[in-house]
Amino acid sequence: MTKSRSWFLPVVVWIALVGVLLGWFSLTARGGAPYWLVSLVVSWLPFVALVGAWLWFSRRNGRAASGASWVDLFEQQVVEVRRTNALLERIAAALEKPSAG
Repeated sequence: MTKSRSWFLPVVVWIALVGVLLGWFSLTARGGAPYWLVSLVVSWLPFVALVGAWLWFSRRNGRAASGASWVDLFEQQVVEVRRTNALLERIAAALEKPSAG
């Protein structure tokens, strides 16, 4: 049930944003808002939308393709690196021993 509603919030926000922008530009066409305020909104809006989309995608893709979370994958990587280091230390210790012969 959650998956079918996952698109609902972004669509509502997008429709609200378009409605606010249409109202804003119709207000500026009549000379109601100062030019610098319109310039500020128009210049910052793409950046804010980009950051919002980035946050939305990062929250949406919180898991890897395997189904494990990124934290679990990093913990598995740390365990594997420690195991590899232990094996390399054993190899280095075996090479340092003088051969009996």
